[in-house]
Amino acid sequence: MTEICLVRHGQTDWNFQEIIQGHEDIPLNEVGKQQARQSAEFLSEQQWDIVMSSPLGRAYETAKTIADAVGIDKIILDERFIERNFGEASGKPIPDVRHLIAEGTVEGLETEEEIVARCFQGLQDVAATYAGKRIVLVAHSHAIKAILHAIAPQEITFSTRLANAGANFIQHVDGEWEVVRYNVAEHIRIMQA
Repeated sequence: MTEICLVRHGQTDWNFQEIIQGHEDIPLNEVGKQQARQSAEFLSEQQWDIVMSSPLGRAYETAKTIADAVGIDKIILDERFIERNFGEASGKPIPDVRHLIAEGTVEGLETEEEIVARCFQGLQDVAATYAGKRIVLVAHSHAIKAILHAIAPQEITFSTRLANAGANFIQHVDGEWEVVRYNVAEHIRIMQA
C-alpha cells in the first residue's frame, strides 16, 4: 500500500485577497507560514518516507517546513503538480473571472481535463516509483482537486473548497486509488489573516 498526504500550500496575500495565482510565484504570507507550521506539527505525529512538492515557492516553503518537522532532508520537486494554468485570468480577482473560467472562455486556460490528466499521470508515476512508501506531496488547490476528482469524481469537483495547509489522504492498494479523508483542517488554527 502506498499512502499519500496531499497538502495545499499555506496562505498567500493573493489567497487572502481572492486573486487568481496560477503559475505566478507568490510567497507565503505570515498567516501562511503559521499554517505551514501547524500542518507540519500535525503531520509530525506520523512517520513519512518522502516529501515532494510543486516547484512554486509557496508550495516549496510549506514542504520545507513539513520536511524539517518530519525529519526528511531532501524534497523532491515535480512540475506536474504545479497549479493550474489560468492563462489571462492570472492576477485577476476571482469574482471577476470565476464565470469565465467555468465557461472555459479564458485565453490560455488549462482545461479541467488537461489538469486532471497531468496531475493524475504524475500521481500514477509517484505510486509506481515509490510503491509502499508514505509520501507527503505539497501542491495547489486545483492540482489537488484534479487528483481527488480523478479518484472520486462524484464526491469531489473543482468547486470543492480546500483549506490552505489542509491535508488530503489517499492510498493506492492493488492498483486501485481511494480517497481516505479530504480537506482535513482541524489542525489549522488560523484560517485567514
